[in-house]
Amino acid sequence: MTLLLVLHAHQPVGNFPAVFEQAVEQCYRPVIQTLAAYPGFRCALHFSGPLLSWLEHHDSGLIDEITALCGRGQVEMLSGGYYEPLLASIPARDALAQLEMQSAATRRLFGQEPTGFWLAERIWEPALPAKLAPAGLAYTLVDDTHFYYAGLEPEAMFGYHLTEREGHTLALLPTHKDLRYTIPFREPAETIAFLRRAFEKQGPTCAIYGDDMEKFGLWPKTWDWVFGQRWLERFCEALLTEEAWLTTGLPGEYLAQHPPRGRVYPPTASYEEMLTWALPAEASAALERLIHDLEGEGRYQTMRRFLRGGMWDNFLVKYREANLMHKRMLWVSQKLDEHGIVGQAYDHLLQAQCNCAYWHGLFGGLYLGHLRQAVHAHLIAAESLADADIQGPGPWAQCSVTDLDRDGHDEVVLAVPEMDTVVHPAYGGSCSVLNLREARANLADVLTRRREAYHRLFQEPPVPAEPAAADGVASIHDLKVFKEPELEKYLVYDWYERACFQDHLLAPEAEAAKFAAPDYGEWGDLVTGAFELLDAGAEGDWAWCALRRESFLFAPGGPFPLRVDKRFTLQAGGRLTCAYAIATSDPATPACRLGVELNLTMLAADDPAKRLEAAGQALPLDQLWEESGVNAARLIDEERGFAVTLAPNRPASLWHFPVQTVSNSESGLERSFQGSSLTWVWSLPGGEARSEFSVTLEIT
Repeated sequence: MTLLLVLHAHQPVGNFPAVFEQAVEQCYRPVIQTLAAYPGFRCALHFSGPLLSWLEHHDSGLIDEITALCGRGQVEMLSGGYYEPLLASIPARDALAQLEMQSAATRRLFGQEPTGFWLAERIWEPALPAKLAPAGLAYTLVDDTHFYYAGLEPEAMFGYHLTEREGHTLALLPTHKDLRYTIPFREPAETIAFLRRAFEKQGPTCAIYGDDMEKFGLWPKTWDWVFGQRWLERFCEALLTEEAWLTTGLPGEYLAQHPPRGRVYPPTASYEEMLTWALPAEASAALERLIHDLEGEGRYQTMRRFLRGGMWDNFLVKYREANLMHKRMLWVSQKLDEHGIVGQAYDHLLQAQCNCAYWHGLFGGLYLGHLRQAVHAHLIAAESLADADIQGPGPWAQCSVTDLDRDGHDEVVLAVPEMDTVVHPAYGGSCSVLNLREARANLADVLTRRREAYHRLFQEPPVPAEPAAADGVASIHDLKVFKEPELEKYLVYDWYERACFQDHLLAPEAEAAKFAAPDYGEWGDLVTGAFELLDAGAEGDWAWCALRRESFLFAPGGPFPLRVDKRFTLQAGGRLTCAYAIATSDPATPACRLGVELNLTMLAADDPAKRLEAAGQALPLDQLWEESGVNAARLIDEERGFAVTLAPNRPASLWHFPVQTVSNSESGLERSFQGSSLTWVWSLPGGEARSEFSVTLEIT
């Protein structure tokens, strides 16, 4: 029996430097040094591009230690997408560029020509063998889940199979779930017993383990188990002791010496947990309950190949913010491709394809604002450099009408050298993007508060944080940790997707606190209703679009006819104005209030370098408040180096509340500040009337 062990080390683009440092000292270095102490223990490694780049600049000694292991034939290095993209979700040109970057780094740093690649999050699509064929790589790792979905029996989870598309073959090595749940969480004897049973039943073959190196010291409580209690040393020693029937090997070497077990055509898939997370919250919870029930009945192993969740792409439906990032990434990629732009702009695009911020499951991912902002920052940088090359020097303005987010409705993209925005006529005439180009910040990147499947944990009894036996450590899949008391009071869910310039019609007595709940009673349908696009264009150094909605005021005694004209104007220098003309025609129309909401992020609520100034004072970002008679508000971010002024054309009340979410992470359930809801509120007269308002956002 040959154990093919593949350890994957990764830190996402945009992660904090302190996290890189902690990961190296607490996990990556001790793992590499332990491997060096056991030269007979052979395995494969994959270090992602963001991590390699960080090591080259901050800790090249660890690269030297890995290179030494490669030089003595103990370690095989895998290629992969350099910035850890999901290869199935990006254009083929970019996927091949990502693979070549990683392969080139492997040759340069470790002196090896890679023959296989790490498939990020094991996101598999049947078209990948043809899509990636020019890279010249022979194998990748998938989960046993992929093979089960192809209808195979448990015996097929050993050895490897070939798949193909359009005549291009690729070897698939299935990582075994039983190994992923014992390594490194249980005593080495359990893993060896599993391998012994497989060997006695299967004869000479290979078993594959491929998983995150972060489980070896970074996941909660694992450092003491893996290194303090010497699990990794004992694991290496235990396997080497069984050399009469068990050996460790290198995947590329094993494939060169052994034929495939057969052919297989897995459907679109990922690991089991990912496909569950990708489902809508209620469906995800229902599938988890079904799996739990089948496990209790002892029928899960028989039924698992007939059970599956969604596909990774479902995250682009589940989370509008993920879809907007993904479709803007495709927009920028197409722009660079059409104009033949490479170099620094293209590298920024590839960095923006790092997968971590595009989805959410057990890990923070999408819920971590600094990771989303890293994606936006690199997209902004890539497009800014491209536009500078395309447009040339001097002020300019662009207006593009296109279905950018691929929802069947056109968006309007307005851009000048300093700023760009995306207007959604079909979704309330709102803006999903407010890109400050010099600061490389999307000010509108605020996550909607949503129900998640794991929120049911607040109604379930606590689960012990440690396994009952003293011979292992709990996986984070089995932990239930609340990182602060009374988290349940932050379980607030929005009825609309958060954006900027969202228009609320409010009762005269509406309150800021109920607006934040949200439990205030909307009198209109402007927030989610579709506006007609009347006009859009660009001339000289300004771009614009004009929208209209014929609707109603849904007040008591109504509905009452209402027409809203809404016009966006973006001027070079970084000045965006949204102007309103609101007309009512029924003399019986009651008075009400208009609230224009902007959801803006400063990334942190308690950082003095990021602040909001209004009414002559600095106002807190972590509290609900309201101020009357406000002429302007100013957002200042000293860290990213920008300030913007928000100014209504007439004094207004200003309502503020922090947008906070409760999300899961590897260390437990936690509260995250996503941004600020800022709403300008004016009174609208009753009867037949026409009122005009505007709000300007300007880089200052």
